Amino acid sequence: MARATSIWNVAFLVCCAGISFGYGIASIAGVLQTLQKLFALDLRAEQGLVFVLVIACFAGAAGAGSLSARLGRRPVVGFASLLAAVAYLVIVSAPAYAGLVAARALAGVSIGLLSTVAPMYAAEISSSQQRGAMVGLFQLAVTGGILMAYGASLIWSEPAQWNIVLGGAIVPTVLLMAALAALPESPRWLAGRGRLQQANLAAARLGLMSQWADIAAASSARAGIRQPYGTLLRQGRVTGVLVLCSTLFILQNLSGIDGILYYAPRIFHDLGFSESKAALVATFGLGLANFLATLIGVMAIDRLGRRPLLIGGSLIMTIGLAAVVAAALYEWPWLGLSGLCLYIVAFAVSLGPLPYVLMSELFPLAIREQGMALASAVCWLFNALIAWTFLSLVAWLGLAFTISMFAFVCLVSLLISVYFVPETRRISLEQIEANVLAGKPLRWVGRQPGIE
Repeated sequence: MARATSIWNVAFLVCCAGISFGYGIASIAGVLQTLQKLFALDLRAEQGLVFVLVIACFAGAAGAGSLSARLGRRPVVGFASLLAAVAYLVIVSAPAYAGLVAARALAGVSIGLLSTVAPMYAAEISSSQQRGAMVGLFQLAVTGGILMAYGASLIWSEPAQWNIVLGGAIVPTVLLMAALAALPESPRWLAGRGRLQQANLAAARLGLMSQWADIAAASSARAGIRQPYGTLLRQGRVTGVLVLCSTLFILQNLSGIDGILYYAPRIFHDLGFSESKAALVATFGLGLANFLATLIGVMAIDRLGRRPLLIGGSLIMTIGLAAVVAAALYEWPWLGLSGLCLYIVAFAVSLGPLPYVLMSELFPLAIREQGMALASAVCWLFNALIAWTFLSLVAWLGLAFTISMFAFVCLVSLLISVYFVPETRRISLEQIEANVLAGKPLRWVGRQPGIE
């Protein structure tokens, strides 16, 4: 019973962190036109209101590595929760424009921290058999938060209720604080700092005693040893892992997901859904497809493996966006909705969750915090690029050409998945690390020893 209880506690924390993340980034979509009118924003200022949260996410992700390495995983999650609580309390008070910008920046720092530390924490306190699903659960919760944000826009659709929609993320934030109180620090982090007695107790609470010998041996061997990051990057395939994980996040963002999530009502309006209510309903349908497909993806990650999902998903994403291009050219709104749903479904089982899963598995422990923080920071940097330029690109190049560029990125994702992405299903973190440090080609770092 102890193991089952700890699994549910971890899952609850991951869900709260993911919902806070998803709701925070997507809630702006349903109220952006209201805020544009309320504060008399031009196109640049409208994009800027989205951009400020995302660039703050970049700052949070960039600092997450050093903070979690120095303080541990739990304190960083607690700090992120506190920042978010303050931000959403300010937003609920319906502040003036400057206060709204400042609060969104604060919320962004929180989301950036959670985007790095929550998957890391989930991977380190889960068994190898459940690790993919547990980390994938974070992405599922993100899509659940997005769906809740779109639903809130429909429920509180009056212009004067914009603060309720944006401030609704206070609920998962408070629940995240409660979930954190029931869990110990990562035993791998504790063992890596030489605190073996505390690590042993944490592993027992989490039901990881069957893996304790491997955790203690791999982690304590590096306790007190701090090599320069340049030296660590030159070991085995560590630089290759960093490049691969960063590339997957770049592809994730340049595939168009952020523009679609942030500006979905505007896209549906351009595709031919003339009424704002119809655009919001179509947006909610997109969020529902995203959530349901991610649910299927989480269940499939540890059954089908990482590579098949990433390869198949990239191919289907390309097909879905090609349908959107056709819809934009020939003014077929329902084909556009169908294509976007196909794209979202494929993204949700592939390029959505899998970069988080793979980065939490591939980085060796000695550089895991810094590597994941850098990969997450790259993710948010390109997210910010899309947030800042999407509406301008559509105004300049047209919706069809803009979506065509995203479809090309999906093709690149397909090629990289085929030639470079390893399969890590049911392989322990310690074995993956040994393969990376031994210099095995990236494609094969998920193999058991003796298999060539």
